[in-house]
Amino acid sequence: MTKNNFEKSNSWKNWIIKKLLTNNSTKEDILNFIANDGQNDEQNELDDNNEKILIKNIMQLNNKSVEDLMVPRSEIVAVDYEQSYSQILNVIKEESHSRMPVFKQNIDNVVGFFHIKDFIKQSHETFELDSILREVLYVAPKSPILDLLSTMRSSKIHIGLVVDGVGGVDGLVTIEDLVEEIVGEIEDEHDAEDNNDHVLKVTNNSIIVNSSYRLDDLEEYFKIKITRTEEEEVFTVGGLVYSIINRIPKNNEIIKIDNLLVIKILKSTNRKIDTLEIKKNN
Repeated sequence: MTKNNFEKSNSWKNWIIKKLLTNNSTKEDILNFIANDGQNDEQNELDDNNEKILIKNIMQLNNKSVEDLMVPRSEIVAVDYEQSYSQILNVIKEESHSRMPVFKQNIDNVVGFFHIKDFIKQSHETFELDSILREVLYVAPKSPILDLLSTMRSSKIHIGLVVDGVGGVDGLVTIEDLVEEIVGEIEDEHDAEDNNDHVLKVTNNSIIVNSSYRLDDLEEYFKIKITRTEEEEVFTVGGLVYSIINRIPKNNEIIKIDNLLVIKILKSTNRKIDTLEIKKNN
């Protein structure tokens, strides 16, 4: 291993260990963490074996390039610049992707991409595709995975087109593809089964849930609205607690949320939050 590769893997080691071994983390939690650089978070104590496994996965990436994990050209889902609001909305409903490339005439002429959260803020009357278009990265097929992940984090551009020597599009890669190459397939809140399975006990003034309980359902249950910035992509109770204190909490620790809720940690390990009791703050 060269000195450069060793230093690179060692720097990635620190931020990955802090976040990716918390099993309650959703895809959005992890992507948000990576995109916003978690290197200033407090270091957690973690199991040595898990650390070695994760670092081994990172080191193996030196033997892989973007073309090993890209979505091939034939499977790219994109929208035509000339499509109407309704037509694009239908594509979004069918495909459920969070980011969509936009092309003119053919896929070799991509003019940018848009994020679904920007699209849904518009309507038939106000729709202007140009106003939500963002730049897309262009990537060589042989680009190292870690280099691209670093570029995506620094540029805040989380989708890249894989192009050949003459500018033709061979495939597409997202930051999610890169993360999952390191940690494996991660179940997010949309992949989960019935959210009722996450409610373990209900009393007169509290509920006991596991950390995967969705924030949307929590807000609906208590008829409240939890403050979140537009940039935050936190969807579970466990992810919310972690985003507030930037560490794994201890058993019996109390966390207050917006002066609305009191969350008591019933069970956690040094790697993840397991079970929580939640009640309104009186």
